[in-house]
Amino acid sequence: MPETFKPAFELQLYCRFCRSTLPAQLERSIAGSGRTIDKEASFEYICPKCQKSHFFHGKDIIEDIPEEPKAPPKIKFEPKKYKISERFLIGEKISHPSYESIGIVVGKDPGVPNKVLVKFEKTIASLVEGINKQGKVLKAQ
Repeated sequence: MPETFKPAFELQLYCRFCRSTLPAQLERSIAGSGRTIDKEASFEYICPKCQKSHFFHGKDIIEDIPEEPKAPPKIKFEPKKYKISERFLIGEKISHPSYESIGIVVGKDPGVPNKVLVKFEKTIASLVEGINKQGKVLKAQ
């Protein structure tokens, strides 16, 4: 039985239609099996500026970790270091040696190879992901 999955309710996303990076909210979930919301499901986010839909697979989105009301403050995690062989999730923070700030993954460009769109302080960069040392594309997880 697939493990259930709860995607982040709000993500910073890059909208290709209005060319803005804005906080988009989860509109709906579409279960792949028709019964269980898991990482194989699709999730629709709506751009608050132009109202266009953006669909992503669960395997590409960071999971929502609910905070308990009386829990101690969350530990701030270090951003993941960019490596071309790694895979990244939308909403994940990353650092890249060529940029002088921490970036957040705001979108994905599917293809061969996959690319992630990362919003840094001064720019949006398209970075390749999932390439091994021999230059071959790694299979999706």
